[in-house]
Amino acid sequence: MSSAYITEPPAAEPVLQPQEWLVAAFSHVTMFSLRMTHATSKGGKTLVVPTPYSIKMALLDVCFRRFPQADALSMARNVFDWIKASPVRVRPPKHCVVNNTFVKILDWNRDGVDPFRQTIAYRELAFFGGDDLLIAISAAGLSADQRQTLTELFAHINSLGKRGGFVQFKGAEVFHGDLPVGFTAMRSELSTKQIMTYMLTQALDDFGPALCAARDGFDRVSTYGSGTIKLGEHRVLKATAIPYAPKSSSRHFSWYERPADL
Repeated sequence: MSSAYITEPPAAEPVLQPQEWLVAAFSHVTMFSLRMTHATSKGGKTLVVPTPYSIKMALLDVCFRRFPQADALSMARNVFDWIKASPVRVRPPKHCVVNNTFVKILDWNRDGVDPFRQTIAYRELAFFGGDDLLIAISAAGLSADQRQTLTELFAHINSLGKRGGFVQFKGAEVFHGDLPVGFTAMRSELSTKQIMTYMLTQALDDFGPALCAARDGFDRVSTYGSGTIKLGEHRVLKATAIPYAPKSSSRHFSWYERPADL
């Protein structure tokens, strides 16, 4: 098996069913932060990988920068239909250091005359190193033109997570067959041996079955649409195994590393 972005470990067991994947490579050029769904505004613990929901929304967003104004909306609707039910997997970079910090923020002042008051909030920022972030989205059933369009959209993504989490597109290719271990997976997809190397689990959101089946699905995810998104119905959380093991930590940081055979 040969690939510019993926190398298969010699003794790895496949974790996914055979199909075709469009794999895009990105390098992080700033720190990453994406608050967990259930985190409060003052306790912003971060995820360590972008979620399938955020990746799909990023692809829809860049439709309005990639295509002419007259065609952008119709293309975004088409892209939504192509990717709404597609599985998404992520291989994080080799190293991830999550910094713990407190920052000053403005909050609503419920007691005073002034509308805002200064307070502090907990924030986490993830620094990555070692190699690229790989994002794999299922390409099964897509035509060559559709795959090319998605590749162009990936090339226009310049941030993931919260505003300021900039990334640099490095390239994309179609990968045939099982993704090798080292990509995120559902716990049920892992062997007993692999579970020992996927030591971090986080709840990542994705498009839910109700959203994929809805006739107004695009209008529900659109900022200017008339529909609504309900957590647990249109946006679902999935406990996802991430190929990271803790390496070191203190009260100021947590250092995770992707095991050597991943």
